[in-house]
Amino acid sequence: MQGETTQAYRYARMVAEGETIPDIDPLVMHPRGFPTGQNSILEEYLAGWIHRLVGGDFDTFLTAFCRLLPLLCIPGLMLWMVSTGMPRTQALMTASLYAVLLPALLRTRGESLYRETFALPVMVFAAWSMESALGKSSRKTFYAAAAGALLFVALAAWKVTSFVSALVFLYLLVRSVRRGDVPVPLALSLSGAQIVASLSLQHMRHDGAITSPASILAVALVIGCFVRSYWLVAGASAASVLSLLAFGGSAGHVGAVMLSKIRFLFSHPQDPTMLSPDARLFWVSGYQTPTPGQMAWLFLPLAAAACIAARRFYQRRKGTLMIWFVAASLGGYLVFERLAVLLALGLLPVAGELLDRKWRFVPLLAVLVLQSAFAPRLAGALSELGAEVGSRGTLLTDRELDDLVLWFGRDTEPDEAVLCFWHLSGLVSAYAERPVVTHTFFENETNRENVITFAEQMFQPPDSLLSYMDRKRSRYVIYQADFLLDRTSEGLLYLAGLTEVPRGCAAMSMHYAPDRLDSLELVFEGPSLRVFGRRTASAQPTRARHVLFQPRYHDLFYDYSRALAAVRDPRATYHSLASSGRRGSDPDMLSASLLLMVNNDAPADHAVAVLQEVVALHLRGEYDIDYLRDDFLSYLEAYGPDVPARLDLARLLAVAGRRREAAEQYREVLRARPSDDEVRAELDALLEDGPE
Repeated sequence: MQGETTQAYRYARMVAEGETIPDIDPLVMHPRGFPTGQNSILEEYLAGWIHRLVGGDFDTFLTAFCRLLPLLCIPGLMLWMVSTGMPRTQALMTASLYAVLLPALLRTRGESLYRETFALPVMVFAAWSMESALGKSSRKTFYAAAAGALLFVALAAWKVTSFVSALVFLYLLVRSVRRGDVPVPLALSLSGAQIVASLSLQHMRHDGAITSPASILAVALVIGCFVRSYWLVAGASAASVLSLLAFGGSAGHVGAVMLSKIRFLFSHPQDPTMLSPDARLFWVSGYQTPTPGQMAWLFLPLAAAACIAARRFYQRRKGTLMIWFVAASLGGYLVFERLAVLLALGLLPVAGELLDRKWRFVPLLAVLVLQSAFAPRLAGALSELGAEVGSRGTLLTDRELDDLVLWFGRDTEPDEAVLCFWHLSGLVSAYAERPVVTHTFFENETNRENVITFAEQMFQPPDSLLSYMDRKRSRYVIYQADFLLDRTSEGLLYLAGLTEVPRGCAAMSMHYAPDRLDSLELVFEGPSLRVFGRRTASAQPTRARHVLFQPRYHDLFYDYSRALAAVRDPRATYHSLASSGRRGSDPDMLSASLLLMVNNDAPADHAVAVLQEVVALHLRGEYDIDYLRDDFLSYLEAYGPDVPARLDLARLLAVAGRRREAAEQYREVLRARPSDDEVRAELDALLEDGPE
């Protein structure tokens, strides 16, 4: 499971194993714990209960659950289109395309238990019920009641439903005032569901949902059924905007981002202090405005078909809720790229108007299948053309995260708490089962404060960070190379409200000089992250062995794109460094290449070739013996035992006058070759020259 949904995975697994999700989760938001009712956890219960019925391996089940449940959107969308007058066969062909759409597949790969996995199909069926209640059906009261019940379930399952329902209420209010054809039972049912959910569902009560835009518009809708006035629409709309921007709380980060995007014309200001902390935290990948490249990558074939059929769609579906949904889903996606799956549902009915001629289904299906099947290649092609497709990624890799979780489970105690950035907290608490200070749940206001404080403390002196760890009763802190290297608006430096790294801050010491930390010691290191623990007398120091954390390689990997290449494509990186180092006789490049080789299982002969290059530079007086020794030790640790290489190191150290270190290496050689008289003679001669 991805970091964002790891807590959902953990809770679903607890339910599947017959446990109860605790009211207060002690592993999250340490030391006080997290009131689980503040989040919507209906989906976790649903997944756990179903697994109890079907049995089998839980991870296998959850993968299937996350892939198959979203397909319920297909019958819901088909029924919705039929209710607008589309022929049943045409509607079925159109809806079935959802199964192969790239935006939908990206959210249903089985690797994350997203909230919309269950909520989105419920919302589509609710839309069908609303459309039926608004149309010519003879069972309007039934559909009105069903719409209210389904809205209540969707509100219980996904917090974003409140924003979607606000747009629905606005549409119905305008329609009621303008046309007067919104059935009173539908208005009462939907408004009642919103108000009852706001008062009865724990997470909505905590969020103050009774004063949310959706609740305000729900009340206005009921009034609008009896008082047809555009002043009512204007007043309710103004009150909704005010509630979003002024009340803060759970939705404060959403309002802060929207206001900032308007203020700064959808572009981050260079000075981060011009944004509120909530806006700096939330205005990142997933919540950006999509780039043209991303829009082309996700929607070009579907959007092209929709543009061809747009006029026909408008003429045939004019006056329906579906028309409003197309506009609303487009607006939502343009504000937050993460809502791409909603736009996929919005564009499908428009493109489906082309399928009034059935033969068009096959070529359209083929194009969409090819788009999804070759998505990585298409993304690469667009990137080569200069079109940004998505975020550039992170330094973290799955292998590194697996190693981190295994280390915590093996080398730490269950009650030892961990301070880390929010996207790692779920992995540590869900898989290693260690208490964490931050949470993956943005809607909790206290958690947002914790995350921002963590960012600020990383760029304060180490003593300040230690004091914060004391307040949070944390034994360990996880440092990531991103903290120092990522200087974009998505980096921790920007989140902390800074543009330059302060001298002497905790992040600088943890990255380049961990030995200078008085009370913290390095206990685990991966390619892009480190774990520091409270210093103890018995602890064994961990030797730094990754290129991003070596001060001597600072200039090579200071640029984030180079650092990203080093961890994401180490093979190409070490080949490039070796070639450049040979051409320019640059020992740092060669040394960095060697370290990448030994950490990424490169062929031994490649490493030997680079080792010979740095030895030659040392013999010409262009490379320090200390650095050369480290290169040899890194090589021997990865490819040893290599007795000839260790003997070469011993002789080089002896020539450099490092007799004690040379003697240690000679003894290692003799352990492997106890009868080698030549080596023993060299050691005896070395010891005769003076004390070690």
